[in-house]
Amino acid sequence: MQEDTIAAISTPLGEGGIGIVRMSGPQALMIAEAIFHPSGRFGVPLSHAASYTLHYGFIVAQGEKIDEVLVSVMRAPHTYTREDVVEINCHGGIVALRAVLDLVLEKGARLAEAGEFTKRAFLNGRISLDQAKAVLEIVRARTKLGLEAAVDQLSGRFFEAIAAIRERIGELLAEVEVEIDFPDVKAETEDALPALIELSGRIAMLLTQGEQGRIVREGLTIAIIGRPNVGKSTLLNTLLVEERAIVTPIPGTTRDTVEEEAAIGGVPVRFIDTAGLREPTDLLEEEGVRRTRAAIERADLLLLILDRSVPLTKEDQRLLESEWEMPAILVLNKCDLPRKIGSIESDLCAGTYEISAKSGKGVDRLTEGILDLLLGGQLPRRGAILLLDTWERDLLRRTKTLLDRTIDAVRTGCSLDMIAEELRAAYTVAGELQGIDVSEDILDRIFSRFCVGK
Repeated sequence: MQEDTIAAISTPLGEGGIGIVRMSGPQALMIAEAIFHPSGRFGVPLSHAASYTLHYGFIVAQGEKIDEVLVSVMRAPHTYTREDVVEINCHGGIVALRAVLDLVLEKGARLAEAGEFTKRAFLNGRISLDQAKAVLEIVRARTKLGLEAAVDQLSGRFFEAIAAIRERIGELLAEVEVEIDFPDVKAETEDALPALIELSGRIAMLLTQGEQGRIVREGLTIAIIGRPNVGKSTLLNTLLVEERAIVTPIPGTTRDTVEEEAAIGGVPVRFIDTAGLREPTDLLEEEGVRRTRAAIERADLLLLILDRSVPLTKEDQRLLESEWEMPAILVLNKCDLPRKIGSIESDLCAGTYEISAKSGKGVDRLTEGILDLLLGGQLPRRGAILLLDTWERDLLRRTKTLLDRTIDAVRTGCSLDMIAEELRAAYTVAGELQGIDVSEDILDRIFSRFCVGK
């Protein structure tokens, strides 16, 4: 209930320079004043403090000082939640923070639920639903590009795009309903056809930007495979620019999968170095091969590495003839040595790159090829990314489907009632994207992903 005053620790638990206990609600100032003693003769009670002011003093319980603090006072409606907000800036130790939080709860606040501060900001009209989710994306950003996209979305770019689309759908619906209610007033529905096609195209563009955003948020998984001793671990170390995997001249050094993440072109990529694929010679190697095949199953892309400095082996040929269920790039390693591998015939059609994993030669071209393949040649860029979740993408698809059905209805001369019904449904679904009439269950699912205190 928004009549409650909520409180939570808003900074990570553990040792740090500062820790913050945040309160929001009608009793925030009163509760803070009950436990805060301003320092010095010029200190003022918090209930009389101006908004956007900082006050130095102590948190006191039963006459004993708990911590030396700075208290921030922010008065409604010009706050994050549009309620009175108080932030108690404590020393960053968990004992002090929890002692202050316990005092706040004892004086009448209740512990905030996950994401409840941001949920209140949405319910009080401070931010739109997509802006609320952008707050979470900022916290969870894994790359600079992801952070930039989240900050852009916080400005309301997606909300404004949907609002404009919904407004135009409403205008078209009004024109159709006028003709239904007043048959003598002729509103040619065919005139709406170009507008409907244009609206469908705008949503298709948003879906494309959302798919790029999904990649930026979730990242890609690439498995590096090949027979033993072809340079898989060396390539992993080169891509990561660190010695993450053990490299030796002994075939079969890697017995388990090694996974690490790196950012390529602003996209988080999880590389999996795998055990060499060959007939296992012992139980340990057999388990390594099993884990390699499991890694292949969850990969978005395979890098099949061959050693170009030696003739093609039966194991190489078997891998070349395998039918993979995901794209695979052929990587010919050790290009700094004389070529002995001969010609290669394979159905692998995702590209071939010659590199030296040891020196790094050709690796830049390989990474560019990886992104071109997985992103359709369009590298993500700021301003062309939308960080949409599954719920938003589904609503966008439903809105587009309803508009496409309206287009078909107009083209085939269906009744005005049918056209109006499709437009009305599209208008309603687009409203859900704006946060209009969204069910409490959906809101709970959205904000439950936030940390407590945000």
